Amino acid sequence: MAGAPAERLRLTTGSAVRTVLLFGGTLAALRIVVASQRVIGWILAAAAIAALLNPVVVLLSRRVPRGIAVGIVAIGTIAAVSFVTYGAVNDLVQETNKLQEAAPRRVAELEDSERFGDFARDVKLRERVERLVQSAPERLRGGTPAEALRSAATRGVAFLATGVLTLFFLLHGPKMLAAAARQIENPEHRATAERAARCAYERGFGYVRRTLGMSAMAGLVTFLVARAADVPGPAPLGVWAALWDVVPFLGAFIGTLPVVVLAAAVDPAKGTLLACLFVGYQVFEQVVLQRRTERKTLRVGPFLTVAGAFAGLELYGLGGALLVLLIVILVVAVADELAPN
Repeated sequence: MAGAPAERLRLTTGSAVRTVLLFGGTLAALRIVVASQRVIGWILAAAAIAALLNPVVVLLSRRVPRGIAVGIVAIGTIAAVSFVTYGAVNDLVQETNKLQEAAPRRVAELEDSERFGDFARDVKLRERVERLVQSAPERLRGGTPAEALRSAATRGVAFLATGVLTLFFLLHGPKMLAAAARQIENPEHRATAERAARCAYERGFGYVRRTLGMSAMAGLVTFLVARAADVPGPAPLGVWAALWDVVPFLGAFIGTLPVVVLAAAVDPAKGTLLACLFVGYQVFEQVVLQRRTERKTLRVGPFLTVAGAFAGLELYGLGGALLVLLIVILVVAVADELAPN
């Protein structure tokens, strides 16, 4: 009995050319993505901000035209961010000035003491401290004046581009999404896709809004506690705690640790009390606020949020961590909508 004829792979000239072109196109696309990652980041950040602000625009557009509603929301957002930024920067400047005045006096007292005076003079502690406090303003502004100007110009371009793109998405985003949905010719498939996208958006961004609300509340609590305990720099410490609060478990610890350390350096009992207060608040946040958020939106889970946050932190810093967290949440929301019941 004759065996079946063996199949052979035939590589024609046309298939070889197409393979080479496909490989070259893939490499070119990857190079383009790498070269334009900053612009892609601006687009993704603008789309995320627009999606977060869209419910407020929709609410206001019931009373005024959408363009005016977008302007009101934009002005309100800029005012809120400017207020928080001014408070944080003002506190940093004041505390830096206090440090420059107090540090030399404390070092002089230490050099005059019988116990540590000889050691302080041997290691030239006064000179080291004076250099440190004199370089503090330069470190805060990001280096030399020229370096600070370049950094400010780069950030200014990024903020301007992101702001313009955000306004564009707020004004024309609904039309763009409707046009994308019309690309699906089958009416049933189109209706299914629109329903799944709408539900995923509502649940995913609902989770994000509630998480940001809890983050803002944690920052406010940290600010009030730090101010009541007379901890230096309560505004930047509150901003720091708010940014880290979006990361489960470790975020709360990292965010409130500077407040506890600064308080304990002056009075260990006060530091212990503040640590207990922050632990109590985090228990309340996790048991009450977080569970209510998950019941009304979706459950993401600590593993995905921690992994996404640290991956984004490694790639693009704190802003990248927030953006990757948002992407993870949206993926979970879409998967939950598409999963069979």
